[in-house]
Amino acid sequence: MESIKKNIQDQLPASDTARSLPHQKTPSGRTKVLHMHYVRSQIEPSGKTEIEHLRFFATTAKNLGLRLEILTDESCREEIAQVLDVYKTLDYCVEVGQKPVSKWAEDSVEYLQNGQMALLRLLDDDLLEWAMKAGRRKRWQGKVSPEDLEEVLQDDHLWILLGTRVNALKTVLEHERLAQLKGQAVSHIRTYIEGGNMIAGEDAAGNSVILIGKDAIAATAHLYQLNDDDVRRLVCEDFGLDSIEQVICVEQPGQFHLDMGMLFIGNGVVIVNDSSKALKDAVEMAAMVPCLTTEKMAAKRQLQFSLEEEAVRDLEAAGIEVRREKLASEVLFYNFFNGEFVEGEDGCHYYITNGGPKEEETIFETLMVEEWQVVKKVLFSPQDVAQKSLQERGGVGCRIKGQKLKPR
Repeated sequence: MESIKKNIQDQLPASDTARSLPHQKTPSGRTKVLHMHYVRSQIEPSGKTEIEHLRFFATTAKNLGLRLEILTDESCREEIAQVLDVYKTLDYCVEVGQKPVSKWAEDSVEYLQNGQMALLRLLDDDLLEWAMKAGRRKRWQGKVSPEDLEEVLQDDHLWILLGTRVNALKTVLEHERLAQLKGQAVSHIRTYIEGGNMIAGEDAAGNSVILIGKDAIAATAHLYQLNDDDVRRLVCEDFGLDSIEQVICVEQPGQFHLDMGMLFIGNGVVIVNDSSKALKDAVEMAAMVPCLTTEKMAAKRQLQFSLEEEAVRDLEAAGIEVRREKLASEVLFYNFFNGEFVEGEDGCHYYITNGGPKEEETIFETLMVEEWQVVKKVLFSPQDVAQKSLQERGGVGCRIKGQKLKPR
């Protein structure tokens, strides 16, 4: 048995990232470049959601003095040119690949501080799913009934989606091909961490820390027969961290990725969703109108709230200050956790996120600007297209990937 385990561990590739830190996603990252992927919609013939997001990112980049870099395929080149024709002073470039790419630019790549990009290594789809579900089974026992747990694992799309779509969509292959054509070196991330499930930032003392969702840690541990601390050491080796204490393993707060349910605002402070009212309402509804539908909704809300509480414990145990706010709603389809901090040409910080009900936008912007004092302004995407995007399990923060200004 030990020899088999060692043979599996020996399959782990050597690190090739030159121990470079990933770009920080907190305001201190000073993001000045936005990467986005543009692909023709397969479910919306008009393509309105994709076009309106392109307009929103172009307008935001133009107004703040950011650079916009777009990866697409030949079939979309003319459409992009038509949309951007009115943005005469926009600093942008369009890179054309051979095949359509995933619209979720956040998840398949990390831009490193040494200027390279690090890509996920592709894995066997079935093996990855097995490994991630094995981790969830171990961690989530007791949070729902045994019967519901089996349903959670079997029908993840109805409960909490598995974060495996980067592997399934194979976007990294197009990134690698284009980099090779340009003669650029490409690094690889040895742990299976989709971009939205890793948030690089800093603690209260200014030291680099990386929050990583436990799905990523558990899946990698199962795949290579390692323990969690071994996986944290791999992260340290890849990203140049001195101690595994700087790699903070965090339960996803009832979401498939961390960035759908928590917001790292910097300086050791993280905002975690608070779904306690949604849980209370669901439990009351199940008591008033007992049926399979209301009971399952109550069980789903109980699991979500339990995972939020677990995330809070993980963060606080690592010395992170946690604040609880309800900044997302599956009923009203808004999510302010999912976004991108950027630095405008005026030197001020801004936050780009999904639009929502005006009252909720006002509350959130007041928190960000006045109470927490982390940004000058919050920029919201149009509410209708934000709702369409969130229904596809991704928002503004999934569609763009930030990077510091790079040399031309």
